[in-house]
Amino acid sequence: MNRREFAQLAALMPFSGLVPNLVMAESSVDIEKARELSTKKPLKDGDKRILVLVELAGGNDGLNTLIPLTKRAKYEEYRPTLKQMNAIDIGGGIGMHTSLKKLFPHWEAGDMSWIQSVGYPKPDRSHFRSKDIWETASSSDQQRTDGWLSLALPKKDQGLHGVVVGSGLGPLSGAECRAVAMHDPKTFVNQAKLVERVNYKSSNPSLAHVIDVQQQLHGAKHLLERSVRVRSVDKFFRPSSFNNNLKSVAKMIVGGAGVMVYKVTLSGFDTHSSQAVVHQNLMSYLAEGLDSFAQAMKASHLWDDVMIMTYSEFGRSIKENLSGGTDHGTAAPQLVMGGKIKGGELFGDKADLNNLDSQQDLNYSTDFRSIYATVAENWWGQDNPWEQHTPIAFI
Repeated sequence: MNRREFAQLAALMPFSGLVPNLVMAESSVDIEKARELSTKKPLKDGDKRILVLVELAGGNDGLNTLIPLTKRAKYEEYRPTLKQMNAIDIGGGIGMHTSLKKLFPHWEAGDMSWIQSVGYPKPDRSHFRSKDIWETASSSDQQRTDGWLSLALPKKDQGLHGVVVGSGLGPLSGAECRAVAMHDPKTFVNQAKLVERVNYKSSNPSLAHVIDVQQQLHGAKHLLERSVRVRSVDKFFRPSSFNNNLKSVAKMIVGGAGVMVYKVTLSGFDTHSSQAVVHQNLMSYLAEGLDSFAQAMKASHLWDDVMIMTYSEFGRSIKENLSGGTDHGTAAPQLVMGGKIKGGELFGDKADLNNLDSQQDLNYSTDFRSIYATVAENWWGQDNPWEQHTPIAFI
């Protein structure tokens, strides 16, 4: 490796901060194996099923996502201006926000379900701390740094475990996960092409680390190159930031990247003021994006291999505030979609407006780690890492 090659590689190293939208986990990806995987057809076998995580960043208002139709008087008392008068009745005394109407056909087709009142004991109302709890599967009084997927994922010998379209590895953090965060696969591949392949070993720890990152970049590039050429899914997505991220995920899946987990984020859910219009728009963005993604997967005959799961760091307060919004709350519903989902069902107890916690917020009935246990055990066939939390029968 000469001085020019080293300088070029160092300038492109993800950890240097000089390449935005690129973060790589510290585990090697074998290039030859990556080339082999990149030429395979899209994954079809059940032991390599794909999970698509959709983070609703900021704290989604669960009470206006799933509206309690049988508790209208109490609900309207708490939300005199934010109440949703017209909801899509999905049975069980529950109505979906009208802006989620594009998801209703998936509900009727049995491809989608809701898990109600998801949370955890002693909830933390800090965005950062609660997000850490959700992404590491820790408890309120426990600190963990590895993401929950490091415990749940089947251990692959080679290749990538996950891709984050956005920033931060979140639930894919940790030494046991090989993951990359990027703006989009095309940008990633183009950036990685700037780095020449170097077959060199060094006893110098710093130089060895630089070379290892270079190997990772090339391995990931070979895994994702085919996705750049995929055009079949484009017609399903209208241009928008959220849609574009889901389109990137669809391209990687159809392109046979061999990745088991993808994560995208829809931001803007910290609705302390003027919530009515903001939340309505966010629900519309969510529904359109997921509907488009589902159509793309069905057209590619991959719907049975994919499960979509939303999550948010907490719900919102029951009572609206004086600014026409809601403040940080506790429990909220979580959506799951896919060809193998036991759809058209409501799992967990509905929000109980007559049984509130000490801060006059909703009590949770489903611990979020039970959902993670379901993913590990029922989706990937792994041992349940959270034995005290029983899987839920939504798969």
